[in-house]
Amino acid sequence: MAMCWITSLPEDVIIECVARVPRRYYPSLSLVSKFFRSLIASPQLYARRSLLDRTEYCLYVTIYSHDDDYDRLYTLRQKINSSGDYCLVPIPSLPPMPSSGSYVAVGSKIYIMGGSCFEVSSNALTLIDCPLHMANHHLPNMPRAVASSVSGYINEKIYVIGGCRSRFPVFSEGPMDVMVFDVKSETWESKTRPDNLVFDWYSNSAVTWDDKIYFRVLKHGFVYDPSQDKMEKDDMLKSYHWVGSECVIERVLYYYSTASKILRSYDLKERCWKRVKGEIGLSGTTCARTVTYDKKVVVIFEKDIDRNKVELWCAEIKLERDEQGEICARLDWCVCVFEGHSRLMNCLVLNLSYFHFPSLVNGESNSDSFVLSHDMPYEEECRPIKVYTLGRVGS
Repeated sequence: MAMCWITSLPEDVIIECVARVPRRYYPSLSLVSKFFRSLIASPQLYARRSLLDRTEYCLYVTIYSHDDDYDRLYTLRQKINSSGDYCLVPIPSLPPMPSSGSYVAVGSKIYIMGGSCFEVSSNALTLIDCPLHMANHHLPNMPRAVASSVSGYINEKIYVIGGCRSRFPVFSEGPMDVMVFDVKSETWESKTRPDNLVFDWYSNSAVTWDDKIYFRVLKHGFVYDPSQDKMEKDDMLKSYHWVGSECVIERVLYYYSTASKILRSYDLKERCWKRVKGEIGLSGTTCARTVTYDKKVVVIFEKDIDRNKVELWCAEIKLERDEQGEICARLDWCVCVFEGHSRLMNCLVLNLSYFHFPSLVNGESNSDSFVLSHDMPYEEECRPIKVYTLGRVGS
């Protein structure tokens, strides 16, 4: 009877109420009825949560499957009735992605450029709407097909630099051309450059700071300034093998070294490397990705168990200053979150307090260009990661 009374209320009143419910309860709420299942997936609900400033950080991880040569998107959840157990949960409403694509977070959305499937590079551009877990495959293709390119987002534009045409050979020489995608007009522009560079299929990395893209390709470091279309070499940036790091805090790049088992920092302004004090000790690490949220460092890393099994672990590291003012690292927690015949590819952290629905007019949403599964993108036994830390639940 109580549920019938709630559903008899005007829909905008129901949205107003549900928008104030912590998002970790949405999986259970979606099981109540088809009405609530539809409501949980509606853009109106998330638009209202945005206006209420319901902050939520979400960690997304792409994992490569050896079985079908695709990447799949997972998200980190904390298990219900657990204070410290986490798991990576697949998002069933999203299709598999080409391997070795370039990922860029823009607000609450993820753009995926290019990639490869069965050794053939792609020029596809895919948009993932993270609050709704919908995929848009109808954006214009890139001017050319590439995989393992580096990319960055600056002033409403995505810059895609270089890349490989095919997986073999692993090291392939190609032009340092820059493809530019305007996220507002949804148009591409290609900038041809005279210089070539050997791109590595597996270990190209980039970060964005101060409206510039800092990236490392094989044994070379560069800084790209889009405002002047200027590419400058940075010999210090290439000094260490920082792979898959999206971690910049107050102009300092952080990455976890699997070889030395330490956290390193690079001051992007002063252009100098330092070893961060503190023993992290993530043993058995073979591959790692480093991201940040709320001025904390999160490391996702692999442990090889045998030829057919890999474990993925997640560690949260807190940064503090000692009495001398030096930055020190302290390991807060570290748990196994996934195992399978797979490989770690990309990691992104999105702040899901920022939602933008350009097609939402007069309370109606035109989502014809999106693919939305009616399967909820959550697992019943898991809940979203917590807000201010990956260990505290917020709304």
